[in-house]
Amino acid sequence: MSPLLPRLVAGRGGLSHGARGYRRAMWLMVNVATIAFSLGIGALRGHVAPGMGRLGFLLGVGGLVLAAWFGLRVRAQTLADRERDARESLTVLLAAQLRDRDEATLLRMVKKGGPAGRAAQLILDGRKERRRPA
Repeated sequence: MSPLLPRLVAGRGGLSHGARGYRRAMWLMVNVATIAFSLGIGALRGHVAPGMGRLGFLLGVGGLVLAAWFGLRVRAQTLADRERDARESLTVLLAAQLRDRDEATLLRMVKKGGPAGRAAQLILDGRKERRRPA
């Protein structure tokens, strides 16, 4: 068995909703291409009219091209989701490291921006919440 096959059919649980939609479209196009190529092969064997065979081969190639495009979209979406998750994890880790800093330092970090600034803003917001009377 090919080592690539388990990766192709497994791993749906970690995909976002958008990536799952692209994945479904990719497999739909693979199935359309398979049916279209079988029509083309039927024409080569003489079971189907030659015009239908040409149409089948053209639809098969088009289906495979679309399947490849959808596959690339799945990959791009998955990488974007992983990057977003990593960025969120980094913000949480930075917030844990910065929790003991004074407010002046945190305000300077917020002004600078970036991941540390977002983490500093989270800490400042949390401190404001705790100070607010219930």
